[in-house]
Amino acid sequence: MRNRRSLLAGVLLLLVGIVGLATVSGPRLSMGGMMGGGMMMDREGMKAMMREMMGARLPPGLAPEELPEPRSRAARLLVRYCTQCHELPSPAMHSAQEWPPVVARMNRRMGMMSGRGMMGGMMGRMAAPSDSERREIVEYLQRHAQEPMDTSQYTDMNTRAGKAFQDVCAQCHALPDPKQHTAEEWPSVVARMKKNMATMGKRVPDDSTLEEIVGFLQGHARGMQ
Repeated sequence: MRNRRSLLAGVLLLLVGIVGLATVSGPRLSMGGMMGGGMMMDREGMKAMMREMMGARLPPGLAPEELPEPRSRAARLLVRYCTQCHELPSPAMHSAQEWPPVVARMNRRMGMMSGRGMMGGMMGRMAAPSDSERREIVEYLQRHAQEPMDTSQYTDMNTRAGKAFQDVCAQCHALPDPKQHTAEEWPSVVARMKKNMATMGKRVPDDSTLEEIVGFLQGHARGMQ
């Protein structure tokens, strides 16, 4: 068991790839539930390990049908490759500028864990996208990426609602442009973000603060004057 834990610790270091992560002490991962057929890991085992490594900081993710253009080839590629290790990310999780290095980092990990990489035998049927598929995924994510807010264009950022919006939303990402959604769409978007904050251990505002934030976003939403 000690040898297995040592091997798993090495795998964690390779997967995370975070500078400064030099040791892994006392792994709490369940070997029985994550490994099958010796040291082969299935998809659910991989997701469980990723959640453990990230300290539950990964957001819950979307259902495939919630993606923009869910039936497009690019959306299907995103589902195919990204859900091998974690839940399905929203394209709005990052800005268009941020997505290329994120995808490049994920692609390196998939390549390392695929049949072409040094860890392919352990990780089982992990697949990495081809160069053309990777470009298609990046283009799709950038097309539907988060649109950062230009705060200089808004005169009410110092109001109670504006400050609440900045304080709460900046915990996880750049401030989104309110015109990214319609007034009808914003309540469900904010409700989803509330769940994400709870899952990721962020400070969750009370309902009255959330209502103020929704009102601020609706007042500047797409289609509003």
